[in-house]
Amino acid sequence: MDHREDRKPPFPIDPARLYDIGRDGVPRTDTGTEPEWLGPRHRRIIAWMALGVVTEGTLASLTVIFFAFGLRLLAACFALATLAASPLLLVGPVQDWWRHRRPHRRRHRSRPPDFPGV
Repeated sequence: MDHREDRKPPFPIDPARLYDIGRDGVPRTDTGTEPEWLGPRHRRIIAWMALGVVTEGTLASLTVIFFAFGLRLLAACFALATLAASPLLLVGPVQDWWRHRRPHRRRHRSRPPDFPGV
């Protein structure tokens, strides 16, 4: 018999509230919202991702072309450039996290006053 089947949480869970306890045991509340579909914030994320994909694809294609023509030194240079440009793929999501999600995530030392009672 599995003991996990009979376990119930020690308190009622409010589905409208986001509960997040970090590995350090500190409770956090996230009041951030998802970007609206094709709103300015969403378009900015898509534009940064598109720029990263086009840059990576172009550099990788040039690597393959130069390698196929036997120009190994140029192929190696473009392969290194492809690796160096790979963090560009993360600019959009990191920028969105930094500007829109991080400010809405609060740490709590104790239960906030607006926390629903048990």
